[in-house]
Amino acid sequence: MSRALTRLLYPLLLLGGVAALGAAWYAGGSSGAAPDARYVEGVAGRPRPVNPLLAPDESAAADLVALLFNGLMRVDGDGTPRPDLAERWEATPDGLTYTFVLRPGLAWHDGAPVTAQDVVFTVEMLQAEAFPGPLDRATRWHDVRVFAVDERTVVMHLPAAIPDFLVTAAQPLLPRHLLADVPAEALPQAAFNAAPVGTGPFRLDTLDEAHALLERNTSYHLGTPALRTFEVRFYRDAAQLLAALESGEVSAALLGERATDREAEVLEARPALTSTDLTRSAYTLLYLNNQVAPLDDPALRRAIEASLDIETLAGVLGDGALPAQGIFVPGSWAATDAPGRRTGEDIEALWAEAGWARSEPGGERTRDGQPLTLRLVTNADGDREALAEAVAEQLRAQGVTVEVEPLPAIRLLGEHLQPRTYQLAIFGWESGPDPDPYPGWHSSQISATGRNMAAFHDPEVDRWLEQARSTLDVGERQELYGRLEQRIAEQAAATVIAYPTRPYVHPVALAGFEAGLLFNASDRFRDVHRWRLAAP
Repeated sequence: MSRALTRLLYPLLLLGGVAALGAAWYAGGSSGAAPDARYVEGVAGRPRPVNPLLAPDESAAADLVALLFNGLMRVDGDGTPRPDLAERWEATPDGLTYTFVLRPGLAWHDGAPVTAQDVVFTVEMLQAEAFPGPLDRATRWHDVRVFAVDERTVVMHLPAAIPDFLVTAAQPLLPRHLLADVPAEALPQAAFNAAPVGTGPFRLDTLDEAHALLERNTSYHLGTPALRTFEVRFYRDAAQLLAALESGEVSAALLGERATDREAEVLEARPALTSTDLTRSAYTLLYLNNQVAPLDDPALRRAIEASLDIETLAGVLGDGALPAQGIFVPGSWAATDAPGRRTGEDIEALWAEAGWARSEPGGERTRDGQPLTLRLVTNADGDREALAEAVAEQLRAQGVTVEVEPLPAIRLLGEHLQPRTYQLAIFGWESGPDPDPYPGWHSSQISATGRNMAAFHDPEVDRWLEQARSTLDVGERQELYGRLEQRIAEQAAATVIAYPTRPYVHPVALAGFEAGLLFNASDRFRDVHRWRLAAP
């Protein structure tokens, strides 16, 4: 094993119930890739429905969708969008019009040609008033006008420039020729959901309550997969899946962020396995309320941040939590070289600059005769509470009185974070492939419905964020994001503590698998067409 497997189960508000996952392999042959490679994947949960417009994120259905379907674009491990079904794309300078040209010769698994009408059909289904799928999936396409110019060309007009629109264009397509007669409201009951036909690296052979058997797509536009057969077995829960792993029925697993002792025992007993840590596009952070006294003083915020040992705090969340440096997760295209936090400063000098002194060594900090007392809130979760206590202890060592109050998630949000009445709060943030920081840091988002929980207000930062949203130039956006990170560090507006990881345990013989960021659990399949199993 590459490391111990005990870690944080990311909070309820950050994760919506992540399925445990596993895989097994069987191979024949004597050299190179096994000619009859068979991969067997175990998933806790049932795949309902196997439809790219309806399948919930982090589900068994989403895993099958990743293996069976494609969008115009695909997202790389660093979040960069690349052409998938589209051969090429172009955008007007104002970012309001996109043109996509499909690759020639594309076909659905049933042999029917993929055309621009399939793109139009998929978008119109998402825009239907009665669309029954996830609201956020439909919202991304609100007011986007789409036209088929010819069999291979699609033009899309946006109501406003959207920097991450190419990520949105990674939405997998539906076949119009099979679903044209199905109204949006009836889509969940469509027979298609039990016999899906896509364009992906594998095509469906069999699907029932026990398993899905997939055969490789020999006409796959990114190259014929080396794995001939991909079987997905469905288990009632993580415990049943673990039993299958222990018995050898499966020989790999994408584990959750909190592994049990039994999981570690099972995996450590399997020397043919190795583990690859996959970083999630998320982080845990300490909010310091920028508009509530006494934390409206940046000098005090700087002293507090400098008093925290981030590596020790990250360790509280398990050895799989990576100590954080800033708001952009390492491995993202948006990650910058700008320091996300000031380091190496004289802590006592910072406290003196803030005006909070100790009357004696080890005593409490006071200003104008008043002690520094702060209240730290977080959600009532074992790991979050442990982290809050660790933060409190480090600040108490600096003479600060800290009261920790764990709360149910709904109260934490409704009574403290959204009205910005808290002083200190530990919470989580999740980024997508395009980690647009506007929602978290623009002053317009300091509202009951906004997500600028730090109540950070800086007119110059507002301009940078607006500029970043109005350009498609990645280099310009990176430069603006670097300025943002530096300003957050200067103001100690919030302190990012840790990035979560999930270990992907797999056979040593697995080749072609590349570790990238996990925006969703099924992202581990982004290059599955390149996977192969070396012959023993």
